[in-house]
Amino acid sequence: MISKEKFIVGANFMQLKLSKLLIITLIIYSTITFVYAADYNYVKEKALILKDGSEEDKITTVQELGRLSSNANFIIDDLIFSLRNDRSHEVRMEIIRALERIGGQANKTVPALIEALGDKNWEIRWSAAGALTSFGKKSAMAVPELVGLLRDPEDYVRNAALSTLGKMGPISVAAMMDEVSKSLDARDDQLYMRIICIRSLGALGAKAMVSVPLLIKNSTHEDINVRLESVIALRKIGGDDSMPGEIGWLAEPDEMIWPKVGPKMEGNFLMFAEAKQMVIYAIVDTLLKSIDDPDQRVSYAAIKGIANFGKKALPVKNKLVDYMNRGSPVIRRVAIDTLANMGEEADDVIPDLVTALSDFDVNVQWAAIQALRVKGNKAVPELIFMLEYDDDSLTPNILKTFAEIGNDAKGAVKNLLIILEHKNPQYRALAAEALGEIGDPSKIVINSLESLKDDKDKNVIKTVQWSLNELLMIKSRGDNED
Repeated sequence: MISKEKFIVGANFMQLKLSKLLIITLIIYSTITFVYAADYNYVKEKALILKDGSEEDKITTVQELGRLSSNANFIIDDLIFSLRNDRSHEVRMEIIRALERIGGQANKTVPALIEALGDKNWEIRWSAAGALTSFGKKSAMAVPELVGLLRDPEDYVRNAALSTLGKMGPISVAAMMDEVSKSLDARDDQLYMRIICIRSLGALGAKAMVSVPLLIKNSTHEDINVRLESVIALRKIGGDDSMPGEIGWLAEPDEMIWPKVGPKMEGNFLMFAEAKQMVIYAIVDTLLKSIDDPDQRVSYAAIKGIANFGKKALPVKNKLVDYMNRGSPVIRRVAIDTLANMGEEADDVIPDLVTALSDFDVNVQWAAIQALRVKGNKAVPELIFMLEYDDDSLTPNILKTFAEIGNDAKGAVKNLLIILEHKNPQYRALAAEALGEIGDPSKIVINSLESLKDDKDKNVIKTVQWSLNELLMIKSRGDNED
């Protein structure tokens, strides 16, 4: 049992602790209230400097207000007033930066920044264009003015406008498309605007997918630069793997994003995926046609685009095979490169790739060899089958392909041993090289190669010696490991 005295002492002790806790709480509350009041009064005092201070004091004050960020939200009206009325463009530039950092009251700040986009001083226009980026979709009303700034005589202003438009995502696509659609007779600089907006649409990637038909139309325009920028833009849009709902899809991730769970999301993504496949088909088809453009820059841009598409070009696989068989040498090579990068979904084109080994163009032949190298052991059966025809236009490149495939071509060793006895010294040398690259140090392979040490052809002897050295090193490493 606890004695009465101990109970009283304990109760007094608890009462003392509670009293101390209450006092500490009151002190903290009072401190916070005081600090807030001090901050408010401090900021209000700074507002007076904006009206009557020197240029240097104003700049220092505005910089301090900007560092307060959202804590200076209640001073925005004063800052906007000074932005419109102060005579110093240096002060006004600092005000724009401060408004950007404070980031509040977009309903007031954004219109003020839009107004500044038309300022006579280019530095003000430049600062305002950059500051609008911080307001995301809330600055959507600035899109027409930002597009207009693409005509600005100052590079800095144009670049700032382009950068801000690019970060707005789909919000700015419609405005860009409108400029691209305008007749070149609309204004003296409309050609320049079309080129700039096409370039900007490309920079937006998949977000500008809706503009693909318009870009395809411009890819055949009479102006070389319009065609070039259209092809590059199509390449960028088709090469963008992002999907709605991912980070960066929109300037405002919390808006216009498909739900992350549920059947609706799956349906939307499926629809988008199907639509994107159709768009990719149209883009690749356009790029294929653009390869024949009379201007080398356009042709190169198209070639580079197609070669980098890989699996995304699967919808036009059959068309690529057709181009591989009948197009110009450049088109044939690009078609082969693209088919090689499609993965196992394009394994059914291996026979076509083997046939391409007999192409009359050396670059196309080499492209086919490298494509078959990528296919690896899956290409070996078809290569062996065609090797049996002993076709002068095919056999040398088939042997070169075995060498490129290397260890994965072990299934062709028996066939290569037979070729070592061929009457054509080129075949014997290529077969010997392939055996060295495959790296099978079996007794039958080494003995067969040694039998050619005294071959009549010097190139055969040289190649045989190299292959024997390779195989003996492999065998030696294997023996040491055992």
